[in-house]
Amino acid sequence: IKDLIPNSEYYFRVKAVNKIGGGEYLELRNPIIAEDPKQPPDPPVDLEVHNPTSKSVTLTWKPPLFDGGSKIMGYIIEKLAKGKERWERCNDYLVPLLTYPVKGLEEGKEYQFRVRAENAAGISEPSRITPFVKAVDPIEAPKVFLAANLQSGLEVKRGDEIILEAHISGSPYPSITWLRNDEVVRPEEIKKRVTTYTRKKKESVLSIRDSIRADHGTFTIRVENDHGVAKASCEVNVLDTPGPPVNFVFEDVRKNSVICKWEPPLDDGGSEILNYVLEKKDNTKAEMGWVTVSSTLRHCKFHVTKLIEGKEYLFRVFAENRVGLGPPCISKPMTAKDPFSPPDPPNKPDVQDVTSNSMLVKWNEPKDNGSPIIGYWIEKREINSTHWARVNTNLVNALEIKVEGLLEGLTYIFRVCAENAAGPGKFSPPSDPKTAQDPIMPPGPPIPRIADTSSTSIELEWEPPAYNGGGDITGYHVYKQLVGVNEWSRCTEKPIRVRQYTVREVREGADYKLRVTALNAAGEGPPGETEPVTVAEPKEPPTVELDVSVKAGIQIMAGQTIKIPAIVTGRPTPTIAWAVEEGELDKDRVVIENVGTKSELTIKNALRKDHGRYVITATNSSGSKSAGTRVEVFDRPSPPRNLAVSDIKAESCYLTWDAPLDNGGSEITHYIIEKRDASRKKSEAPVTKPSVKGLEYNVLRLAEGVEYQFRVMAENLAGIGPPSEPSDPALAADPIFVPGPPSCPEVKDKTKSSVALAWKPPQKDGGSPIKGYIVEMQDEGSTDWKKVNEGDKLFPTCECVIPNL
Repeated sequence: IKDLIPNSEYYFRVKAVNKIGGGEYLELRNPIIAEDPKQPPDPPVDLEVHNPTSKSVTLTWKPPLFDGGSKIMGYIIEKLAKGKERWERCNDYLVPLLTYPVKGLEEGKEYQFRVRAENAAGISEPSRITPFVKAVDPIEAPKVFLAANLQSGLEVKRGDEIILEAHISGSPYPSITWLRNDEVVRPEEIKKRVTTYTRKKKESVLSIRDSIRADHGTFTIRVENDHGVAKASCEVNVLDTPGPPVNFVFEDVRKNSVICKWEPPLDDGGSEILNYVLEKKDNTKAEMGWVTVSSTLRHCKFHVTKLIEGKEYLFRVFAENRVGLGPPCISKPMTAKDPFSPPDPPNKPDVQDVTSNSMLVKWNEPKDNGSPIIGYWIEKREINSTHWARVNTNLVNALEIKVEGLLEGLTYIFRVCAENAAGPGKFSPPSDPKTAQDPIMPPGPPIPRIADTSSTSIELEWEPPAYNGGGDITGYHVYKQLVGVNEWSRCTEKPIRVRQYTVREVREGADYKLRVTALNAAGEGPPGETEPVTVAEPKEPPTVELDVSVKAGIQIMAGQTIKIPAIVTGRPTPTIAWAVEEGELDKDRVVIENVGTKSELTIKNALRKDHGRYVITATNSSGSKSAGTRVEVFDRPSPPRNLAVSDIKAESCYLTWDAPLDNGGSEITHYIIEKRDASRKKSEAPVTKPSVKGLEYNVLRLAEGVEYQFRVMAENLAGIGPPSEPSDPALAADPIFVPGPPSCPEVKDKTKSSVALAWKPPQKDGGSPIKGYIVEMQDEGSTDWKKVNEGDKLFPTCECVIPNL
């Protein structure tokens, strides 16, 4: 894992991934600090000994290849004298640098050295040990080095002091000699401007005050001792203004121009020539001063213009370097005049190939008057202007030019002059005026088509010509021809500008051809012609198109307005009929409006019964066409039906009912059930309104002994509908059943004519106290049972006596 931030804490986690996806991560419990492990550094490397003397040496080395993960705090230097066994430390404090001068050596003894590195973790192993080094002063051949600022030479301005500094070494110390251009510098020869002196024994400085341009050259210092000679040189440049340019001459002298040429100065002043300044002077008038022609010349040649013919001129030129302008070089006198004359004017130009923005101008070659014609200048002028404008920016070598960029509708004239080495001649006479406009031709044929017919007319329309002939279309003419007749008759007295026309005075049932021609400033163009067309009322089957807003159907709430717009076309005009499927239109409420091709059915304050599919039918002699759309009128549902109460108990009963005949056009969302005390006919008891999804409900928490009536209302998105008919009154009481059978009677006593019976009451009384018992008997051999009780009397107890047996 790379690119961690040192000393930052990191968590790491890893998960496995297969083709199904990735599993859960395994994460480190504790963070990891991004730091290198710390340990003592490696030993320093490349230990070397330099500059041994009788008392000291200088050691250099390179840092360890690995710092042990902690910054190197410094180095420990140790020495071992030859014949000794114990290493001695040379430095009291850690050396922070990679070099150290070891001092206090004994002259003539030999020493070895080693270095250790130390960081926060400890001290390294020692470096490799140096070979034995003897503490003696060296025998050194002389060396000399110029100061660093002189390595690439020295450049000063005239008058500044030249200071040359050299660093010298050698044992024994060498003798010193300064030279200029290989000649010994002697102060007395240059007016004692030169001072040489030596300081600190290892430096020599040559100084030249009030420098002049002649002081430039190659300065050399030469040092010598018994062991050799050494030299060091420096190019010294003394900057001054340049000398005057040389060899000023004239070329190509003309009446109003001349080419001046010269050569650079022999001495550039020690700096590159940056610029030349050229001046001129009217030599016929002594009081006239010098006038600058150009002060920014980079080359030794310049074409001077705007001279006055016949005048004598003097020229002078200065060279300029970064120090300044030097002295001038002055020319000989020069008279401005041509060796030949400009050409004659050409003849009057001819203008051809005129368009809305260009014209072709042609002319003849004039007399050149001794110098070949090098080209022509062409000028243009708008006929109402007084200003001539140059057409070409460069000389035209041909005898014609296409002038472009003209403004359409403007009238132009042109003139031409020729130019040779003497300059441009006089202009030709101006050409004849020409207006910049495209050539006008009669327009092409329009593109006509039959738009409609009737029994007395033909409706004609057309598209403009593809080619207008170069001019605006000013109008159109319409022609007709009875098929079978060769003659065409024009229908329009004057050209018409609209591109439609009704051709009248035609016979019903006859066939005609029609033509249309276009006109512009050049005249009437060729006609565009139609195919033969019969004059008759066209027959088109009806088309019916409902408005896009109602095609997909209409859904509104009761009380809103129904609008069904439609477009009906056909020839002859169709009859229109509106109807509603599976019903009849309510003529008192339905409004149908037919205007042109539009037909619209409107029903205000829509009722639920107005829903259904509305159909519009258009019929003419060519056929019939219908279109329809579904109208949904949403209203509250009608009352639920057949409300029945069952399973009546003291505290509950069960209600069932049938859904409304009309759900109002929207699904029943739920039912609301109301109850009241049946004994309170005028004032209803508090009403409960449970919301029920189905067609049944178990009513709870009734008051026992109270007689109730119930009713149900259905609700949809439009609201709550009217209630059902109230239910029959229902008494809140548990139901009563017939009692169970008593136990089998037993004969308790009997006589000749009577029997006393006894029995036990039934186990279930049917939910109501036993009122009494009925006793029946059967004669032996008979299958009929006879009632013992007298009339409707009951035996009140569980015993009785049956007499008269």
